[in-house]
Amino acid sequence: MAQTVLTNAFISLNDVINNFLIAYTGPGKMIPDAKRTEVIFHARRCLQEFAYDTLKAQFSESFNLTNSAVAAADQSKNPFIQPADNVSVISIKRSTAAGGTAATVAMTEVATAALIVNNDQYFIDYVAKTVLFNPALANVANGFFISYVYLSNALTTDEGAAIPKLAEEALYACMIYSIMSNRDNPDPNTLQRLLISKIALLDLSKSRLVFTNFT
Repeated sequence: MAQTVLTNAFISLNDVINNFLIAYTGPGKMIPDAKRTEVIFHARRCLQEFAYDTLKAQFSESFNLTNSAVAAADQSKNPFIQPADNVSVISIKRSTAAGGTAATVAMTEVATAALIVNNDQYFIDYVAKTVLFNPALANVANGFFISYVYLSNALTTDEGAAIPKLAEEALYACMIYSIMSNRDNPDPNTLQRLLISKIALLDLSKSRLVFTNFT
């Protein structure tokens, strides 16, 4: 499973769920009797809705390039990885030496595969959906440890997803509306107010995220 890469700009889905339970559920709160499983379901459902055109969450993957199932092993080819179709790679790091277990050296993207001349460079082939590296990274004992950070809209099952804080309030509003609309005999006026709030906060988040660079 992908791991959360949290910065000041992101909050994990698990923290969103915990915050929601504290702020909005319990005696005297808007939702007095919600169970955690119910909140988790609606949090994932709202993320699925957001993912179509608003949110992309940040994840990271790490691997040893030599042992990677998709790494080319001979000197004539660039070793490569193939992220999923809905993934946008935003940064890559490698270990300082072969056999390392921590990726601390930032790598640089180059314009073509032919420009990869050292271990600190990589090329993203957007047509073939592959990331190419210098063969020297894979053709040594134990290989180099690689870690890449990416944005993805695959949000429906991973509670480790790192959600942009710019969309946090919109997510809470969506969760409130979803939970309340599934209750018996909901008040139509309350639902209408919650729906308006959800739409307004979602539109605000979308406009703010369009111009945000998460690199």
